[in-house]
Amino acid sequence: MKFAGFMLALAGVFAGNALGQTPSVTKLANIYSWTLPGLPNYGTAQGSIFAIFGTNLSSTTVPLQGAPLQTTLSGVSLSVTVGTTTTQPLLYFLSPGQINAVLPSATPVGTGTITVTNSAGTSAPFTIQVVEGAFGLLTFNYGSGPLAGFNASNGGAYLGFSAAANPGDVLELWGTGLGPVADDTKGGPVSPTADVYIGGIAANVQYSGRSGYIGLDQINVVVPSGLSGCYVSVVIQTGKYVSNFATIPVAASGRTCSDADNPLTASVLDQINQTGSLSMGLVSVNQLNNPGISIDGVTYGAGTTDTGRASFSKITSGQIDGGALAAVLDGFSSLGSCFVEFFTTSSVTTTTLPLAFQFTSLNAGTEVNLNGPDGTIGMPLQTSNGIDSYATPAGTAAFIPSSGGAFTFSNGSGGPDVGAFTTPSIEFAAPVTWSNTSSISTVTRSNGLTVNWTGGDPSTHVAITGISLADVNGSSSEYLAGYFSCRAPTSAGTFTVPPAVLLSLPASSTISEDGVTISTGILLLSNFANAVSFTAPKLDVGLLEAGVLDLVYATFK
Repeated sequence: MKFAGFMLALAGVFAGNALGQTPSVTKLANIYSWTLPGLPNYGTAQGSIFAIFGTNLSSTTVPLQGAPLQTTLSGVSLSVTVGTTTTQPLLYFLSPGQINAVLPSATPVGTGTITVTNSAGTSAPFTIQVVEGAFGLLTFNYGSGPLAGFNASNGGAYLGFSAAANPGDVLELWGTGLGPVADDTKGGPVSPTADVYIGGIAANVQYSGRSGYIGLDQINVVVPSGLSGCYVSVVIQTGKYVSNFATIPVAASGRTCSDADNPLTASVLDQINQTGSLSMGLVSVNQLNNPGISIDGVTYGAGTTDTGRASFSKITSGQIDGGALAAVLDGFSSLGSCFVEFFTTSSVTTTTLPLAFQFTSLNAGTEVNLNGPDGTIGMPLQTSNGIDSYATPAGTAAFIPSSGGAFTFSNGSGGPDVGAFTTPSIEFAAPVTWSNTSSISTVTRSNGLTVNWTGGDPSTHVAITGISLADVNGSSSEYLAGYFSCRAPTSAGTFTVPPAVLLSLPASSTISEDGVTISTGILLLSNFANAVSFTAPKLDVGLLEAGVLDLVYATFK
């Protein structure tokens, strides 16, 4: 059934309840974007589908409901109060730990409260921020990764690596949060029309409004010309609110997408589909150039840091379909596109990652050796948050000559999951020079950001990356981080990060001590040599990378 993905995305079974105890609400989010509170695009749109989480919300589980939706199910109801107005959301799904519902379009915009009432009583009020429009885009990976959409120009087929869109195709995108309608039960178009950006280009929107399901929005949009790649970015903007980012495959012709600089070939992807999993190794040698921070005329922290790293993982085909492949390749996106991710500094653990990103680590032995012009450096096996990896020890002296040089990796007799290997050599690409660092220490997010560079190997690519941290509780004990990365051909010499990307990030906080104030934002311009493949027993794919990263401290405002 065409809407099976939507139905599954709404429903879920959450175990555990304490019969007779008062309900408690702990979290509220858009059912598709899962945008974190504190981000500039956080809010619950009028007429949108949202989820609340907590304990004792219901004494039973009631599966996904069809029309007409009710305001009370099994004795459970919700109330939303903003100012002097109270509305009752329509209920889609109940369980002891989660309720999915539709916020009535008649709910006023503003900060209010939501409560849950059942036979055991009424919960304490929980804050809800009601906005006119804040779209959540349906993806395969809980708010990120590949877009879950259909191609109306290709018989309504699901988008995929071998069912790519072509420029000019009409796509059907799904989500919730475009804005209010006159009658939630009847739907209809939403005005004004949402802005859709595909590969950073404004796309022609043919329809934006409700679908055949209450609260579920549909956007029909035309793929702009000049785009291609397996990870072309898609983002929706409603007023000042930006949706979560997703990717779609686009082919200039035919239905199989490709990225010229993607180290994973079509034959590898075919193998994954046949076997159901992929054993992959990534080894790299990198150099980070840090200009340091100037305080009272003295520069602190300036210098160059050389590092070597290696990791080996088993990834299932389902995880790859869910966007994990891009994550493994350090946020791979097609040239000209960007992606955005978020996290809190207190939640960066394996257990809090979505299942699509919980990889199985592979053991390649007790140590991987990095071999370069200055000799051999051992990278011992280390485990953090349940993830095995290898890295040059902290404090390792610089080992990359100014002229570059060739590097290889080896792992002796190997390990139980990855056999012995010695990689071919890789050399650093001709360096690029970041030419406008002095003018971008302050970034106005609504204006976008242009980065310029000169030189470099024209056959390679650059990555423009930014991180902005916001102090969650004002005590510097926890930060909310927004992270973006865009890729462009080195030969272009310039790239403009769109406002839609930057408006997703929180404004940078500052840290002040002893009269000195430092911003919590950074920018990176990275240039990588073309990846080199290597083979090892029990490993399906091995990739060797070398890159130079230039850092600038910046304030996002």
